[in-house]
Amino acid sequence: MGSLAVMAGLTLNMVSPAMASPVMDFRSEDLLSVADGVKDDLHLNPNQQTLWRQLEGKSKTIINDKEKRQHDIQANMASGLSNPAIDLRQLSAAIDAEAAQSLQDGRQLRELWLTMNDALDDSQRQTARAFLADRLQRVDSASCERSSVVPKDKSSGKGRGKGMGGMGGGGSPMGGGS
Repeated sequence: MGSLAVMAGLTLNMVSPAMASPVMDFRSEDLLSVADGVKDDLHLNPNQQTLWRQLEGKSKTIINDKEKRQHDIQANMASGLSNPAIDLRQLSAAIDAEAAQSLQDGRQLRELWLTMNDALDDSQRQTARAFLADRLQRVDSASCERSSVVPKDKSSGKGRGKGMGGMGGGGSPMGGGS
């Protein structure tokens, strides 16, 4: 898969390590901020700049349409749930339809940015790959740091290790010690 397609398809919020997201936490809303992070480093020629602007415009349209649909669903859900006679399956169908449309939007965004990837030369593709590799490394580092933090048992101040069982980790359902 091309470097820009990875950015479009997997979109990482790459402003800083603290804001980085795992690969599968794709948010199409973050697409343009990710793309802006590498655009200047690519040193696009005039034709590539034109294509980039076109893709940005199409991407914004897709993202704005998705946000509007999701806002409308939210409003419809709130309205629907206020009706005591509503069948929850009706609401579920709307969510399923939006999920399917969102998947289609993601595919369309990836395809758009694959077009941009196709227009890059080898050096530009390598720049995009290096940018992504750096951001993925930040995500991996941030994930490792978060997973190495062991929560403290509030009652004893001791760290709760793995295998302590239950949500609270202690002997009581509320997480306190026995």
